[in-house]
Amino acid sequence: MADSVIALLCDCDGTLCPDTSNQLVEELGLNPEEFWQRDVAGLVEDGWDPPLAYLSMLIRKAETSPGGKLTRSRLENLGNNVQFYPGALDFVDRLRSQLGANQEYTESGVRIDWYIVSSGIEDVLRFTALQGLAVDIFGCAFDFDSEDNVVGIKRSVSFTEKTKFVYAINKGITGPELRRRPYRVNDYMPLENRPVPFEHMVYIGDGPSDIPCFSMISKLKGKAIGVWPPEDNSLKKSYELALGDRITVGPYGADYRDGSDLFKMLSRIVQGIADLILEERAQQTRSAPSH
Repeated sequence: MADSVIALLCDCDGTLCPDTSNQLVEELGLNPEEFWQRDVAGLVEDGWDPPLAYLSMLIRKAETSPGGKLTRSRLENLGNNVQFYPGALDFVDRLRSQLGANQEYTESGVRIDWYIVSSGIEDVLRFTALQGLAVDIFGCAFDFDSEDNVVGIKRSVSFTEKTKFVYAINKGITGPELRRRPYRVNDYMPLENRPVPFEHMVYIGDGPSDIPCFSMISKLKGKAIGVWPPEDNSLKKSYELALGDRITVGPYGADYRDGSDLFKMLSRIVQGIADLILEERAQQTRSAPSH
């Protein structure tokens, strides 16, 4: 039976903050244009998955970079200094406050669970302010040796891999369990037994890596919201998002402050899902057998 959770799923880089992977490239003293357009693009053209390409190239380049090797402390320092877009860190709390002002919602236990689903580096994102705010953070991950040096890639998250985390949330599989037993996401579970229906989900993202999640969630009656980062002056990615009915609304500028178009739309969508949960509860009560 579905519970009263509204699952808010967000991409991170370009959605909540500037690209942290690019910030790491700059931190290593590398030329970002050469790194992405020459080095990483060359691997992708050779058949590499894009996340594996950039992660592997980061490890290679760090070995001889002016900034030194990749270490856990370097990733931690980068995460500690990530600056987020306006309102991005507290918009979920403000949405929760709006729900809390409605007695029907609180009596029915309606709540928002916030998840980060990113193709960025989880080892960086977990050292940002998001770590204390989101239920879980899913992203690419490095392997470290006993001295906390990066020695390999533990996990990469491609655009299609992101949908795995959506299904895990849908089935109520926790992050720690999913990491230990990744095949659990493929276990059969009847739709009516899944704790977080897709129609209770909202996905926010900014680019091509989000399109499979956009398409899947919108087709399954959830909400898909496109945003564009302030630093994207060309709006090329925003135009691509708007094609083909893959997003439900947007794209909006990544401004999460009260009064912004994005926050006003989020508020309406979240309230609409809360009303849907109340309606589902009422239907379940009416259809329950009486004795």
